Amino acid sequence: MSAPSTSRRQGVLLLGGIGVCALAIVAGARSLNAHEQVLFVNALDLPVTVTAGDEHFTLAANDHLSRPMPIGPLDVDIQGEKGPLAHETVFVTDEGGLFVYNVLGAAPLYRTTVTYSRSAPSTQPDSTPLALAGTTFQRVGPIHYVLTDPPERLTMRKEDGNSTVRTHLGQAPGGWTTSYGWLMSLHRTADAARLAEGLWQALPETPAARNAAVAARMVVARGEGLLASLAAARAQRDAHPDDVDAQRMWMHDMRRAGRNDEVRAYLQAAIEREPGSVAMASLLARTEPEPRGTERLEALLRNHPGDPLPRRALAVRYVRQQRWAEALPLLDAMEQGDPEYSRFQDTHAEALVALGRRDEAVRRLSERLLPLADKEDGLDLDDVLLYAKLVGHASQMGTKNEVMRRLIENVQKDRPDGSVGEWLAASLGHHVDAAKLRAVPADHPLAVATRVLMALAEEPEFAARASANADFLGFRHIDTETGMLLAAEFERLGDPALAVRMLDSSGVELGYGELRDVLSGKLPVESITTLDWGERAALHLVLARQLDARGADSKAVYARVKKELLLPGAVTIALQSWDRPKPSNAVAGDTVP
Repeated sequence: MSAPSTSRRQGVLLLGGIGVCALAIVAGARSLNAHEQVLFVNALDLPVTVTAGDEHFTLAANDHLSRPMPIGPLDVDIQGEKGPLAHETVFVTDEGGLFVYNVLGAAPLYRTTVTYSRSAPSTQPDSTPLALAGTTFQRVGPIHYVLTDPPERLTMRKEDGNSTVRTHLGQAPGGWTTSYGWLMSLHRTADAARLAEGLWQALPETPAARNAAVAARMVVARGEGLLASLAAARAQRDAHPDDVDAQRMWMHDMRRAGRNDEVRAYLQAAIEREPGSVAMASLLARTEPEPRGTERLEALLRNHPGDPLPRRALAVRYVRQQRWAEALPLLDAMEQGDPEYSRFQDTHAEALVALGRRDEAVRRLSERLLPLADKEDGLDLDDVLLYAKLVGHASQMGTKNEVMRRLIENVQKDRPDGSVGEWLAASLGHHVDAAKLRAVPADHPLAVATRVLMALAEEPEFAARASANADFLGFRHIDTETGMLLAAEFERLGDPALAVRMLDSSGVELGYGELRDVLSGKLPVESITTLDWGERAALHLVLARQLDARGADSKAVYARVKKELLLPGAVTIALQSWDRPKPSNAVAGDTVP
């Protein structure tokens, strides 16, 4: 038998073949390594068409898709049903791991870690997930579980040691509204504004998207100062001249700037141009002294009985004038057919309480709120707070408090455990569980509000320290009665800067100049028609304390305060907890909070 041929030519051919294969393998490896996985996520309720580099595909509503994308600059174009939504160039790096393209930044994505151990192999999620919403493109790193729940148990390998950590990319329910809420809570207001404005473009027929864009834009402007806020409000007013809310935002900022006369002149000119404008006439009545403002509203209601604007304004005006019996039929009619009634249900409750019908107010409010408690996002925190004020507590214990328990359960979703209950307790001046409050992230708006309210229950100086760093977002869960009380007391104690901050942060319908005139005796509280009864009681309480500090008789003013208190709140807390000032030779304001 002959040996196999091993000629030099055959050897060269063999080596050549091996070399070609090696080059092909290397080229293939380089081709694979030149791409990274990009996860495209669409949280909108409409499909979008994505062009990313050479790739072209459609993402269905609330869908996601992963594609390999080349390393380097990547042009991404997003088209909606009615036109372009976004176009940008992102950069895919060679760091490895997963990259995410979140359409408009709308998906409420988050990253967390899950720890498995031999002693407890079930999931141990990290207590502080990282919110990834609001950013369109980012590298999230190595992810073991992508948009799927991690397993409850994991088989441990020998090389894992006693424990092993896995990363999880999740998506919270609620879509863009959840992302928007996260960004606002995290004080990323500029990102929230960009998200909301992109959504408004994508969803022009969705009022919630427009309202979110306006709110975020105003918060950003407020952080930049009064003039910037006023400029933003005026731009919004001019862009939407028929939008009553846009007009009122501008009026509010003008009041903060002490320019009420300019507002009145603007509205009068608008009515001269358009004499039949019910909206402008209703707004003008807000700026007019009595009895002219009420007379204008009564005439508007007679001439336009089907228009909701005069009815709303007149009902509020009657309540502020203690004309409860005249206000109640208007409020009852609003409850039956006004789509904006929820904004006035607290006024309705106050009227019933003032007429001695508190039990009826509780019953009617619970009948309205309970059906909403069974719906996702059916209630907001103000609904639950109003109910708690009417019943006088926030207890969830026992069958008699079933309504309270159901209401709290609805608004507690997607908020830190226990945060709502402790906030309600603090709002009523009741005991707050310190351990539960410590478990809530310190910068969460409910935690900020709870700490301010707890400090208010001590002394004004404590409240000053707690609220010194709080901004508009931190105060969004503190009502205007609290803001008015703190602003007036800080001004009495000689800290005008903190007083201004309280007025701005709490959204009180009162300028600093007006506050100063009230405390100096130049401006009667009763002449300010934009104040509700809690806000009036707050001003009168501080006037009474001012008399105490001067050694003057304050009994009549304290009696007025108690008469004006229809529901529990900051003023009742202060009456129970604050020491009354003692007269001395010191000038009020020597001690700065």
